[in-house]
Amino acid sequence: MTITHRRSGDHRHLPLHGIRVLECGDTLAAAYAGRLFVELGADVVKVELLGGDPLRRVGPFAFPPVVDADPGANAGAAAGPSVSFAYYHAGKRSVAVDHAAVASATLLGDLARRADVVIRCTASGDDWIDDEALHDAQLANPGLVVVDISTYGRQSGDASMSDLLALAASGLLLLNVDSDGNPLRYRGELASVHAAADAVLAAISALLGRLGDGAGQRIDISAQAATAAILTAIAIYTYTGDLPQFGGLPAIAPWGFFECADGTALIMVNEDAQWVGLRRVLGEPEWAAIELFDTNAVRRENFELVNALVAEALKERGLDELLAACTRDGVPASKVHTAADVVAWPHLHERGYLAPLDVGTGDQPHTVLAPGSPWRFARTTAPPISRRAPRLGEHTSTAVQDWETATDTPEARSIGAAAAAPAAPLAGRRVVDMTWVWAGPYAAMQFAHLGADVVKAESDRRIDVTRILNPFADDVRGVNRSGYFNMYSQGKRSITVDVTQPDGLALLKRIIAGSDLIMDNMRPGAMVRLGLGPDVLEALEPALVAVAMSGFGETGPERDQMAYGAVIDALCGVSASNGPPGVGPTFFPMSMPDPCAGIHASIAAAAAIYRAQRTGRGDRVEISMTEATIAAFPWPVLIESAGAGPVVNVGNRDDTMCPHGTFACAGTRQWLAVVSRDDADFAALASVIGRPELATDARFATFAARKQHEDEVEAAVSAWTSTRSRAEAAAELTAAGV
Repeated sequence: MTITHRRSGDHRHLPLHGIRVLECGDTLAAAYAGRLFVELGADVVKVELLGGDPLRRVGPFAFPPVVDADPGANAGAAAGPSVSFAYYHAGKRSVAVDHAAVASATLLGDLARRADVVIRCTASGDDWIDDEALHDAQLANPGLVVVDISTYGRQSGDASMSDLLALAASGLLLLNVDSDGNPLRYRGELASVHAAADAVLAAISALLGRLGDGAGQRIDISAQAATAAILTAIAIYTYTGDLPQFGGLPAIAPWGFFECADGTALIMVNEDAQWVGLRRVLGEPEWAAIELFDTNAVRRENFELVNALVAEALKERGLDELLAACTRDGVPASKVHTAADVVAWPHLHERGYLAPLDVGTGDQPHTVLAPGSPWRFARTTAPPISRRAPRLGEHTSTAVQDWETATDTPEARSIGAAAAAPAAPLAGRRVVDMTWVWAGPYAAMQFAHLGADVVKAESDRRIDVTRILNPFADDVRGVNRSGYFNMYSQGKRSITVDVTQPDGLALLKRIIAGSDLIMDNMRPGAMVRLGLGPDVLEALEPALVAVAMSGFGETGPERDQMAYGAVIDALCGVSASNGPPGVGPTFFPMSMPDPCAGIHASIAAAAAIYRAQRTGRGDRVEISMTEATIAAFPWPVLIESAGAGPVVNVGNRDDTMCPHGTFACAGTRQWLAVVSRDDADFAALASVIGRPELATDARFATFAARKQHEDEVEAAVSAWTSTRSRAEAAAELTAAGV
């Protein structure tokens, strides 16, 4: 099968064609969940309040303001249209409502009764369509799937959504720090991305379950839990009792950014054999051969020294020559890409990944390059027409009628009373897991959590490398005792089989036959060399979905490069676009591309299985870790493509809220995350910190004024938090509604 890249909006060949999604929210989590559904072919109706979605007022903007422009095209932005809004809402339709009005409530109820999926997620926690209306909709539409996303899950009693609070409560912010030891979030709202992805995967799984019993679902997503689930530090604590070090030493050495004569390189040495390769790259300096640096364990103990020596050896080297030498000698290394480098990257262009995005108004067409889909389906053609985002309320008067008269309704929507629901939505389905390390096992584990029978296939000659990594249970080494391996292999079964032997290959083929899904993250071409190419798999099971995961995809000049998470961070512009204001690039000890690619792979796989169940035809899905990361964290590409100048790092600050950050409290390494959503929040905050006059001070009375004086705002909050414990400060602020 040939995998092509879909550049735009013809949904007819995509797995979820015919599925209807009602997106009710003003958060990035809701926006990204809706975007993923669009990328899978669903018809997404976005609900906006009359003032327009906040992203309409967030840059970058396509071109300067236009006098007398249609306000619905930009909904009050300072310049426009917003490239951010266009990216997250391309291909959707918009209905504008007043959630306090009876007519709007009726409209939303009518849409919910005709929908397959309803997504709810607002910053304030206010429901634009309430539980009573959803209950009525589910009585009329028993197959309706409702997904709620919030910071801590609705079972906490709080339906609001804050990315920063989810990151803080998950533990990530105490692991992810800048060079001064201050907590640092990922630009692009990492908790929101993973909560959205979890929501989409859960919803598709519910749709799969609905094919069997006609029953809908209520799904509750916690952004805190979604983020905690990707932290490898949990394995350290649960297996050893040791708290991960706040800004502590990385697990390997050398590792970090190294300045060359004409650019910055990321170098990381994961294995002792790679250290030998780096010694060759450096010209075998005498210091590199001393016994002190022979093993990673002792190099790590001397992390600062070894990094300093490597830095000194590289400062006169040319970047391109260095990277070529690292490739030759098997050393993981990459250029640290700026946003401009990402947009100009030949690898992405050869793969056709960056696609035109229509950001113009009706009388002023304009396109920019934007990230494409995070996945590629072999059975999907690439249509020629570019999509655009909707104008505010563009479909308010037509959305219900469109859904009423559509002829592409999935069969399951018309099923009547639900049969007895299974124990889990994917119970009875089988997944063959031929992945290893992190991204692949994390993807396959999602299916085990959802009830599928996941069979992990290894061989004694090639066991999963995480089986031999610390931490070990009771500090006793063993292939079944690694916390990392066990964390990402929950609920799976294990077989060892040597597929290089005829009997072993025949055994694995018998397992594949009758399976729903097979996943691998080997080098491109490896499955073909093992005798398990696409044609073989399709012959074994015509409805089989095969997912191939790799760092850079199966084509392009970089396809054979080593793909560690930190390398992907550097190449995708994540490293360069993160850091305190005016500082960067930032070195992240927690590399997020692995779980990011993993969760996107599981979403694409579930969608392909859904189509296979309806058509009897399987599919082959390609996931590039690089492309999934850029799709999830698109800001460097959007800013550069819009011509908005170099990316300015903002630390923990936010484009729509102020203050929005972390503040040191009394004690050692004690921090508080504080988010002020609006003027009322700020007035309450000012009162709590004993500075009520700030709320009426012209420098701080409005959001725009606070952003202009953000340093002063943060200094006032810091002066107060520094005298209190984090628990005391949190209690006072939450009691005041902050």
